[in-house]
Amino acid sequence: MTVAGMGTQNRIVAGILLALPAAYLVAFYAYPIAQLAYLSFRDVEPAYGTNDFVGLANFREIFAMPGGWGHILRSFLYTGICVSASFALGLAFALLTAAAEEAFPAQVSTLLRLIVVTPMIFIPAAAGVMWSFAYTEHYGWVNHLLALLGLPTYPWLVSGAAFYLVMLTDIWGWTPFMYLILLAGLQSLPREPLEAARVDGAGTWQSFWQVVLPMLRPVILIALTIKTLDTYRAFDYLWIMTQGGPGTSSTTLTIATYKTAFMELRLGQASAYGLATMIFPLAVVNLFLLLQQRRAA
Repeated sequence: MTVAGMGTQNRIVAGILLALPAAYLVAFYAYPIAQLAYLSFRDVEPAYGTNDFVGLANFREIFAMPGGWGHILRSFLYTGICVSASFALGLAFALLTAAAEEAFPAQVSTLLRLIVVTPMIFIPAAAGVMWSFAYTEHYGWVNHLLALLGLPTYPWLVSGAAFYLVMLTDIWGWTPFMYLILLAGLQSLPREPLEAARVDGAGTWQSFWQVVLPMLRPVILIALTIKTLDTYRAFDYLWIMTQGGPGTSSTTLTIATYKTAFMELRLGQASAYGLATMIFPLAVVNLFLLLQQRRAA
């Protein structure tokens, strides 16, 4: 083979390799999003053979229908409470572990790590089933415990408390994720600034607020961004434990999208739900990139 031939062959291979990322983006991102946008402007109901252009009618129906705004507000409430609680608990446990490493034998901090990360061994589906049984009215251990204490039992998952109990399960399941990220961030911080603050007479809280927290800010930003994006699209705990009920009291945008698409078979309106659901994650990602650029500058 000539040198010229080898050069041509290499250029062809290089062109194919460069085209693969573009092909991946088109196949798995651009085309599905374009299809979603296309269907969101149409009334598509396979059961009736309907596929008509309706413009913005699907979006107007989402905001005009009873409970439409409730789905949106519930999604933000779920995200805000779960992310805030998981972050606060994860940071508290990370600080406790870091303190235990300095004050106690290694076995103590190892045991603490094991206790905190235990919920991560459960896949969300299994955890949802486990906690659903725990809250069951007649044979769940929560009501058994209440009965032993002489307190009245309660139908937890068919009451107004159901949505908040799903949040509690989400916090239980995802606090270990925040804990591991924040603990890794704490352990990677340089010791010199903290030691200098102690020499200057700074107390524990002053050292935390003025030294540790500013240095930990990039890690916190990453952890909060990842958790916010993941929690906003939460589906597993909600569906397994309540299926959006009782009524629509725990129905978020993701649950509404699933029900509309696969139970009601209204693909046009489900696509409108899906397109509306994408707005907040895109805003979060852009905000994260903006903050990263400002920090780099």
